[in-house]
Amino acid sequence: MTALDDKERQRQANLPQEKGALAANLAAGSLMKAIWSMSWPLMMTTVSSSLVGLADMHVAGFLGSASQAAVGVSEQVLFILMIFIMSTGVGTQALVARATGAEDQEEAARATGQSIVFAVLMGMALLIAAKLGAHKIIGLFSGSTEVTDIGARYLSIYCLYLIPFSLVSIINAAFRAIGDARTTLIIMLVSTIFNISGDYLTVLHNWPLPGLAVEGIAWSAVVGSSVGACVALAFLLRSPLGSCTSYMYPFIGSVLKRIVKIGIPAAMQRLGWGLSTFVIFFILRCLDNPTEALAAWTIGIRVEGLVFMPLMALGLSVAAIVGQNLGARKEERAFKAGWHVTLIGVAMMLVSCGLLFVFAGKVSDIMTKEHATAEITASYIRYNAIAGPFLALAMVLSSALQGAGDTKTPMVISYIANWAIRLPVAYFFAITMNMGADGAWLSMTLSVAVMGILTAMRYQSRAWLKTKV
Repeated sequence: MTALDDKERQRQANLPQEKGALAANLAAGSLMKAIWSMSWPLMMTTVSSSLVGLADMHVAGFLGSASQAAVGVSEQVLFILMIFIMSTGVGTQALVARATGAEDQEEAARATGQSIVFAVLMGMALLIAAKLGAHKIIGLFSGSTEVTDIGARYLSIYCLYLIPFSLVSIINAAFRAIGDARTTLIIMLVSTIFNISGDYLTVLHNWPLPGLAVEGIAWSAVVGSSVGACVALAFLLRSPLGSCTSYMYPFIGSVLKRIVKIGIPAAMQRLGWGLSTFVIFFILRCLDNPTEALAAWTIGIRVEGLVFMPLMALGLSVAAIVGQNLGARKEERAFKAGWHVTLIGVAMMLVSCGLLFVFAGKVSDIMTKEHATAEITASYIRYNAIAGPFLALAMVLSSALQGAGDTKTPMVISYIANWAIRLPVAYFFAITMNMGADGAWLSMTLSVAVMGILTAMRYQSRAWLKTKV
């Protein structure tokens, strides 16, 4: 125990204890009611987030495939940086949920305050790195000079998004952990409205300045996220976690250590997936029509996201439910919650992915005006629709494990699926067997199936129930 930790304990003893209950007790009452109360707002939240990505691609389509590819590559680059912030949110949610289940409101506020400052400082450092290396980073992943130039302009502005994103990411994680999913929905809806409105106003209506092109899309994201961050802070200060401001300084070593312990494997899992996507970029660059293939992939990711993002919502909800129940020492209820939510996710995917498979061609025609890009996009959508039920297993149960603090196992499974299966198979089918983009899409389907099966096996073992956070 450090002197700083002792000082912190003394400071806590002098703080007034906050009155009032936490937002929602997910460890008591009907389990299905708890699942529903968390899931429907988070589903709407994640769908609204997907709509932003679709709007970005749709508006960029009016500027051409090069702009679509540039926006897609740039956003993928920034996603790599955002991984570290989001992983801090995983640690935040796990700690705050456990504290909530144990009815320790002071601990919940302390973890929230420490996480916010840590994430914002991280966001500042990542912003500087992205700003300085925008052109070189984009150039690594694009064989087209035009795509590189457009992407560098886009990323040099879009990287400002990291600061408000760090605030929103941690605050939303804390709200989910205390069972308040509706507030996260309000925050994201406000951000989404500003973001999408900005996309169409700047690019199609030349407002407030003419000729912004992809820069308009980037500024729309920054403004939308900044407004969302302001709304998030306002809600936080009025919430049961409002006392978190008392714990933002100085850093508390014991708390940060626990956050990082949970967050690092989650970061490595997402980083492994993110870096594997760039290897796919390199494979697509080797095809006869690389610009169309890259554009198709960036469009396809956003189209499938509209269908698959509800799985993320289910995952976020079950993480909070599992965390609170383990904090309340209700292990059997925590275990059942994971499977209940997963079955809901599988049923949703069977229906939605079936429709996506059937209407893949029509959806692709809406998203791009170029015939070659539309055909490759439709192929991407069909292959990934087949993987939908397996993705439900992987995403929901992996989130349940993370909610329990078991982030190492999902990390290992992700590396097996992406690096040992997806990438070698993609190269073999796309390049060696000359299947083109279809070979890369097929490898995605196979790797997701393996990931879903392995994650289900780990969850069923129940070994994760004893994880310490």
